[in-house]
Parts: sequence; C-alpha cells; structure tokens
Amino acid sequence: MISKGKDKEVIKVLLVDDIPETRENLRKLLAFEADIEVVGAAGTGREGLDLARELKPDIILMDINMPDMNGIEATEHINRDVPTAGVIMMSVQAESDYLRQAMLAGARNFLTKPISGDELYSTIRKVYDLNRDMRARYSQMAAMPAGGAAAAPGATGPTHRAGKIIVVYSPQGGVGTTTIATNVATALMRENVNALLIDCNLQFGDVNVFLNITQSHQGIADLTATVSDLDDDVVENVLVAHDSGLRVLLAPPRPEIAETLVAEDIGKLVSQLADRYDFTVVDTSTAMNDLAVTLFDIADRIILVATPTLPAIKNVRLVLDLWDALEYPPEKVVFVLNRMQNERERGRISAQAIENNLKRAVNMQIPIAEREMINAVNRGTPLVTGDRSRSPTRELVELATQLHVALIGEQEEIQELEIDDQPKPSRLSRLFRVGG
Repeated sequence: MISKGKDKEVIKVLLVDDIPETRENLRKLLAFEADIEVVGAAGTGREGLDLARELKPDIILMDINMPDMNGIEATEHINRDVPTAGVIMMSVQAESDYLRQAMLAGARNFLTKPISGDELYSTIRKVYDLNRDMRARYSQMAAMPAGGAAAAPGATGPTHRAGKIIVVYSPQGGVGTTTIATNVATALMRENVNALLIDCNLQFGDVNVFLNITQSHQGIADLTATVSDLDDDVVENVLVAHDSGLRVLLAPPRPEIAETLVAEDIGKLVSQLADRYDFTVVDTSTAMNDLAVTLFDIADRIILVATPTLPAIKNVRLVLDLWDALEYPPEKVVFVLNRMQNERERGRISAQAIENNLKRAVNMQIPIAEREMINAVNRGTPLVTGDRSRSPTRELVELATQLHVALIGEQEEIQELEIDDQPKPSRLSRLFRVGG
C-alpha cells in the first residue's frame, strides 16, 4: 500500500492481460481514480506471477485466457506466494464454470469484459476492503524482530503459520456439523501442519462429547476475558490436546455462561488464535446472530452443511440469499450434503435436484453411515483416524484435502486406494483438477 497525502490509501494494481489494447484501456480507466495506481502490467500469466512476487500489489486484474500460463494457474500460484494480493479475474465469457474455476483457484471476484468504469472501480475497492485483515496480518509479521514470535502452543516446525479459518455451519440442527468439523480438523493435520478446533456452539457444544474430552475449564470463556492481552501460558492451559494431536478449545460447560460472552470478543479471539495455527476449524450452532456473522466475516471458507431434506434445503436457500446480500464471494462457501442415501432409496432427493433448486453446485456428498458415526462418537475417535478407503471416511478426508489445497496451495502425494467399485471423483475434486 502506498500513501499519497495525509491518511490517503492508494491501492496498488497490477494488470495481467495478453492484449496490449486491453491493458492500455484499463490503465486509462484507472488513471481517473486518485486512490488507485497501476504499478505494473504483464502480457502472460507467468510474467504476471513474477511481477506479483516483485511488486506485491494490492489488486491484480487477471485475464483468464492467456498463453504461457493461464489466469487460473497464475492465480493458484499468486494465492500461495503473494497472499495479500486480491485477484480479480476477467473474461469475455461469463459461463458459471469459468466463474467457479476462478473462485476456487483463489480469485476474489470475477468481471465480464467489456468492463465499465464504475463496475471496475467498485470491484477493486470491494476486494481491497475484503483483503484488509490479510494485509494487516502480514504487515504485523513483517514488523516482528528477527526470530519472530514464540512458537504457538502445540505447534511444531517454523513459527510462521498459514492462519486459515474454516467455519462449519448449518441453519438446520442435527445435520452433522460437529461430525464434519471434528473430522475435517483432524484430517487437515499433516507433517509440519497443525490445526485447532474451536467449539463456538456456546450453549450446547458437543465437541467434548465427540472427542471424549473431560472438561476442567470454562473453555472459550476463560480466554475471551483477556482477549486484548492473551497470555501464552493461559492459552496453553485452556486448550486441550486430543489423542489425535488436534488442539481443541471447548465451549463453556454450562449454557448460561454463553450469555456473558460478546460476539466481537470471540471474533478477536478466533483471529488471534488462528495466527498460531495453519488451520482453525470452528464448529457453530444453527443460530443466525451477531456471533455467526462475525465468524462468517473472518472465515477463509465456510462449510455449509445440509441433509437432503426439504426443510434443510429451504433454510440453506435463506442463508445463501443472506450471504449474497453480505457480498461474500462465491468461493468462500463449500456446500456439503451429508447423510446422502443410496440412489435406489425410495423418496430420496438427489443432489442434482438440490442443485437445480438452489442454483448452486454441491461440492461434496457424504454418504449416510449412522453405525460408523455412532461407534466413532462412542470411542471419542474421529472417523478419519481409521480406514480411509471406506465411506464416509474417504469423503471426509477428500473434503479436508481439497480445503488444504485451496487455502495453502500445497498438494501432497496421496496414495491411490485399491477399492472395489471405485466411485467417480466428487465435483470438488474435479474442480480442483486433483489427479490430473
């Protein structure tokens, strides 16, 4: 960010388009805006990537179809190497598949050519504001003295952490949000990658039951009281270490304690703790209140969970409409259908029917498996710690893997499983082009 004059923020913009006339037209349009400065231009995706690493722009206007390296590939690299840069993808084609690929690659918005001046200006400023917290976080890290801060409780390896926040939410009770939150958090952990699970179902949180954890503190309530000055020793004492290696912050032990907690304080706490971990997964209640919106705002991804029932889908539609009104980018939401029945089951509502009704792609389908789920809860052991070749463990691991790839940009080798009647890759897997 460059300052011109007193307290005046100037947004640094990089142009990446293989057509010189387009680059020049964009440059002329942006020249009229005092708070926007074009700091560079590139004609290929690879050149754009190199300039992004060198110039560290706030915004990158990226064409989707280019020689050498297309916009999707370049955005994936930029999202990893220059996370403070917000990519706005541009294309003459407005098909939903282009939009979906762009957002899943890490783009923050999508513009269809030709672009009007007003639309261009408002989109740049909107994406700049969306990335404000990310820029502040990296600015603080850059200002640290040599050696950095102390390692996070339970952390291993380098002190720099990705700090990604994943919120698991459903407007319908009993659809399996806690199951998905506990399993995804556990599956996200790899060598030198740590994870924290926070139970923000403040009145009736069940994470302690699902993980068979004995609660000896007031959980999140113990830390919100001192959120403005967190003490590492206190944090270490309040967080619980599960047998799987997962770190856990529990909900208060009694529902009346939730009434004493402030949504803003919880949001600050989640953000501060997230800086100590690569992934922070937040389990939530069904309530749509100040706390929910606070968590949605700071989330890098929201896993929206539903079951294939008419009431659940009706409520999902209401939530999606609300998030559209809040101007959340489409890539922020990962839509998961849980407890999917066999295709031959009578009265079954198909994923295709749900997609058609909501005009929204289903990113992952998790088969119904009540016996396996109950056994896992009774043992206090997430499903993903067992046989990963069987459903629904396979789908839960795949969901975690795709979130890992999307948010950190690293894809580890995944051993191919020898499974009879191997199912087709999920829609999420195909969108990320995993495996080729």
